[in-house]
Amino acid sequence: MQALNKLVAIGSTVSLAVTLIAAGFAAATVPDWATVALSRAFSGCDQPLTPFTHDELTSMAVAGKHYTFDSNNADELNEAIAAANASAEADGRATVIGEASETRRLPADAISHLDDVYRVVSVAKPALAVIAVLCVAGLAHVAVRINRRALGRVLIAGGAFVLAAFAALGIWALVDFYGLFGVFHSLFFQAGTWTFSIDSLLITLYPTAFWMGMAGIWLAVTCGLSILAVLVGFTLGHKQHD
Repeated sequence: MQALNKLVAIGSTVSLAVTLIAAGFAAATVPDWATVALSRAFSGCDQPLTPFTHDELTSMAVAGKHYTFDSNNADELNEAIAAANASAEADGRATVIGEASETRRLPADAISHLDDVYRVVSVAKPALAVIAVLCVAGLAHVAVRINRRALGRVLIAGGAFVLAAFAALGIWALVDFYGLFGVFHSLFFQAGTWTFSIDSLLITLYPTAFWMGMAGIWLAVTCGLSILAVLVGFTLGHKQHD
């Protein structure tokens, strides 16, 4: 029984760390508010000659987010892009002649990359949900079958590990964000499938500043929850000691 309890405690620590990381990712990608706010702030920031307004860029960015992380509904994405182009043409900001350009459309390679992301997310979502359930079950087991002090140690270990890992990643991002961005993509996608020209619509919608903002939200939420886990862990350990 002692060996089982130790194994559950270790598994709970690992699953807690993964769940804390997943919570930050979910906060950045599941609700629309992050995409809307970051798109309004940064979409088109590197392309002053883009024919699209901030509202049009935001509409397309949100549709692209839904396509990539939620529904993979091509109709919604195509309709948002078509509406933005029609509006730009009607106002004289763009002409029909350049409508097929990658500065105003998402070509096949861009859609293919979004599909690649969707496939990764489709596998990750249920896997992370299962890990979260196992985390809760494991923490409950530690609290009931062992004691609250052991639960505190698990919370401290899981939270501290994530804080240390994210601190290292944060320093890396400050020193070389492009390098970190490249390594992260190389873990999931083939080389050459996720790089696009600076004036392409995909990069116009989601420039580097946009992804830095997403990373900031992820970092803030995950670190906030990790700090909370550590504080609760210390509290439990202190009470048990008393």
